[in-house]
Amino acid sequence: MVNMNPRVSEKAFHRIVREHSDRIYNLALMKSNQVSIAEDICQETFIRVYKGMAKFRNDAQLGTWIYRIALNVCHTMLKKESGISSGMIALQDLSDLELRDDENVEDSFYRDVRAGEIREAISALPRLQSDAITLYYLKEFQYTEVAEVMEIPLNTVKSHIRRAKENLRKLLMEVYDET
Repeated sequence: MVNMNPRVSEKAFHRIVREHSDRIYNLALMKSNQVSIAEDICQETFIRVYKGMAKFRNDAQLGTWIYRIALNVCHTMLKKESGISSGMIALQDLSDLELRDDENVEDSFYRDVRAGEIREAISALPRLQSDAITLYYLKEFQYTEVAEVMEIPLNTVKSHIRRAKENLRKLLMEVYDET
């Protein structure tokens, strides 16, 4: 293995990755809508976590600190990818193509279409609104946790979420008015 960070043992770092990788990957997938980009974001996040462990202060929770890094990596990598990718989701990247036990093909199709429209609308929001609504509704963080991850005041989080909901309503109404 590469030179170990003196602050964290190899075993401890593997435990950190094991405990947080699924959540970070899911966040990256929600933000990018592409498996390959989400994997890259996840990997880069943990590289930065490893390199930054010496700087980690225990005044924040480790998971919150890792989420903050992941959001920064998402923004950086998605900005780079925006010129390369059209935002289309490859067929193999859709994880929920299987039918649920209680639904038919048509219901499954409409569920997938709605989920795609919602993801697309969230990605069209201003960055702070997109981050706030993703963390609050999709990752089920509390307002205080969102504020800590985003490093903004609690009332600002509430304001971003309120504006995001208004903007999503408008964006989704436009989508459904066209159909």
